[in-house]
Amino acid sequence: MNDIAERAPAIPAGQGASAEEPDFARLEIETPFDVGWLRDFLSVPERILRLNPFMEFSRFESVSPDKWRIAGRNLAVERDFDAVFRHEPFPDGGFRLHWEGLLKTCTEVRIVPEPDGTAKLVVTDDYSGTPEEERRQRVDEVDTSFMPWGQAIWRYLRNWKRWSWLPGWKWYMGRYWLRMKPAARRISFILLVLFAMETVLVFFVLLILWLELDRFMN
Repeated sequence: MNDIAERAPAIPAGQGASAEEPDFARLEIETPFDVGWLRDFLSVPERILRLNPFMEFSRFESVSPDKWRIAGRNLAVERDFDAVFRHEPFPDGGFRLHWEGLLKTCTEVRIVPEPDGTAKLVVTDDYSGTPEEERRQRVDEVDTSFMPWGQAIWRYLRNWKRWSWLPGWKWYMGRYWLRMKPAARRISFILLVLFAMETVLVFFVLLILWLELDRFMN
């Protein structure tokens, strides 16, 4: 594993003049993958959006070749949302999402090559398309899940690099897990931990029984 993947998951690179007048927020996320892998991963914007641990989607559907409609609840700000975004892919990988129905006006994800052959993701939420006065009035709609989202992206990519050799891992994490609600993900993790603990316990019980039986036979 490249040690870059073990650094701080997401570093704030900038934001607006103040919390009361949000302009933009940006994260830089180190990854263990190269440009080509990340370009393929980002070719479907739904993947990275669903990684947000505070977004509970009730609707995520394509309404045209470059437009999607999403609805659900942002658990970070306790607000329901119903929005449309237009997907603008970049030739060198990454994309820009143009939002309708949200305070932020666009989200941009860019791939930046690193000297060691890996690449990082630079994610920006831009609010500047909304007039400043309106931003002041709607400051409670600023998406506070942005930083946890960056951390979740970092963890997901790190774990994908680390565990994708396991049979069934890619299918489970790439298809099934991504579509779970945040609460369901937490429950499934707890169940997996309990299953692992029970498996270890059964192993030790069987080992003790075998040793006792072997001593009795001898």
